[in-house]
Amino acid sequence: MNYRTETPRYSAQVINEQWLRKVAMDKAAAEGEGTAFTREKLRQESFARQILPPIQLQPDELDRDVNDDQPRKIVEKEPDSIAVSIPLKARARLNYFKGPRYEIKFFKIESEHFRKQKHELLTYQNDIRKIISDNLVKDMADQEDKFFLNAVNSICVGNASEQVTSGTWAPTLFSTALRKMVERRRPVGRMLMTDGLYYRAIEFSATQIGFEQAGRHYDKGVESENVLFGIPVVRTIKKDIFTAVDSTNGANMFFIFTPENFLGKFFVIQDATLFIKDEADWIEFWTYEVIGIGIGNTLSVQKVVASS
Repeated sequence: MNYRTETPRYSAQVINEQWLRKVAMDKAAAEGEGTAFTREKLRQESFARQILPPIQLQPDELDRDVNDDQPRKIVEKEPDSIAVSIPLKARARLNYFKGPRYEIKFFKIESEHFRKQKHELLTYQNDIRKIISDNLVKDMADQEDKFFLNAVNSICVGNASEQVTSGTWAPTLFSTALRKMVERRRPVGRMLMTDGLYYRAIEFSATQIGFEQAGRHYDKGVESENVLFGIPVVRTIKKDIFTAVDSTNGANMFFIFTPENFLGKFFVIQDATLFIKDEADWIEFWTYEVIGIGIGNTLSVQKVVASS
């Protein structure tokens, strides 16, 4: 026989009171609780982390420079090579290879500092941890995405004749951009675009994208899809970041990337961490992180601009 069970629900005020009590008794435990909450939310909100999954580094994995004490990471790239056809009694030329490398420098992202009287926090109807994720973490994720998008956009614009594809919003625009990638012998991994641009996919007819794909778009709604032309799509609502990076084409641009092992690295020395300063009846908290993002293969991204 099944019996009904009851799970107690606590108001936000009770949760906030418990959190403040934990701050007073064990600040490290409260920071740890908030940090776990913060890290989970951050990884859900940053599209840069979906393109380049973060890699946590330990102190002994960092590299040094003779001129300063700033942490950095030297990443080795695969040496280029060729094969030749030769007679049986001959031998191929000797190639003394040199392994190419690139450097990734680290930087800190820090949220605003929020200061509040403890007893005033008890009147809040929302969980304090939700306030942390909404106000602090999303701002930090936006900074990650701005840095990443600025970098890849600069790479494409610097080689615009090869890495920028423009045209009418149609399947031919996609095929032209994808062909550019494969002609450079770069595999296609995924695309990055805003939700607003992605929703324009319903303009494509079934004969253009396939009856099965079109049926899913119309029957289940385009919001249920995360694939276009068989390619995974990272979707984002952050149109403002796209327009900040390219004020002219931001609303109508998207990017095509190779898989991360052909693209670059996203290193983390310290992931998003909550710090709490507790003094008398005042509480101050903020989050910070130390990361490094590097694009090691500059030909592994294609910018696409669709005309209205």
